Order: sequence, then structure tokens, then C-alpha cells
Amino acid sequence: MNTKVLIGLVIMLVVSVFSNIALGFNVSSESKDNEKYVSENKDLKVQVKELEKGLDKAEGAITDEQLAGNEEAKKTVEDFFDTHFNYNTDTYKDKFEKIKNYVNEDVYGQLMAAGVPDTPTIKFENNITKMKLYMTAQNQELTGLVVLDTIYTIDGVDSPETTQIYEVTVAEEDGKQKIVSLEVLGTFASMSES
Repeated sequence: MNTKVLIGLVIMLVVSVFSNIALGFNVSSESKDNEKYVSENKDLKVQVKELEKGLDKAEGAITDEQLAGNEEAKKTVEDFFDTHFNYNTDTYKDKFEKIKNYVNEDVYGQLMAAGVPDTPTIKFENNITKMKLYMTAQNQELTGLVVLDTIYTIDGVDSPETTQIYEVTVAEEDGKQKIVSLEVLGTFASMSES
């Protein structure tokens, strides 16, 4: 063979070996870079998930704070108790129709389970002397306690003051705040004469 051809082949072989070595370093470097990017991507995904959890928790807290300050819901509770417990002989039957505005169908059914009683012929009235409302929001529900002091009067004679404690839950239904749960926790009559 010709020396020139042999030298050309050797040069091409050397260039080919160096090219392959350089290409190998390049691929190896790219592989390491790729591994680095995959690792960084995993870390970023973990951070995004943590941020999403934090955001969900913060949104829940904001919702609960806003809900706890919901004046419409508080007014619904106050108006319901005022309508249901401030009545007299003349307004007694009407209160059963009026409370529909403040409660959902389930609570109304619970309150009306015995039906509307006939109005007695004697004069009577029930008056709220004090109402305290303690509302809190948790898990995007507005719940609370209502402490109600009332005096019932029959033919001008006052009964001892009675304290009743109710647990209520308020939620939006049909675009309005309504009582969706109502439970009597206790009734206590005063033993002393006023």
C-alpha cells in the first residue's frame, strides 16, 4: 500500500478516535446535565405540591375568617330566634309561617313535626330578655351557640326566666343564608323569683 494512503488512514483513524472520545464526553456531560435537570424538576414538583397545600390551607382560613364575620348569617340567626320566641296571642300562629324565611326545609319539618297548634283563648306572650350569639367558622361551615333568656307570661302572670341553649349551623341555600341545623342543648328555668 501506498504510504500516503496509509498515513491518510492513520490520520482518519486518529481523528475518528478523537471525535468519538469528544462525542463520548459530550454525551456523558449531557447525561449528567440531564440527570441534574431531572433531579431539579422533582424538587420543584415537591415544592409546588407544598405550596398548593399551603395555598389551600390559607384559602380555607380566609374563607373561615370571612364566614365567621358573615353579618347576613348572624342576622338570619337573630331574626329567626326573634320571630320564633317573641310572640303573643295575636302573633302566635303567624310565627310558624314567618320562620320559613330563616330555615331550610329539614329544619322547618323538624319544627313543624307536631303541626301548628291552635291558639289558646287565654292571653299569653313570650319575650326574649337576652340573646347571646357565639358563632365560629370551621371547615367552611358557620356554627354556633345561641343562649336565649325568655319570660313567658300567661294572663299577666310572669313565669320564672328560662334559659335555653341551641346549637345552630348556617349555610347558603338558594342564594340566602339559612339555618340548616338546629338542636336544643338544654333548657334551664330560674328557681328564684324576680
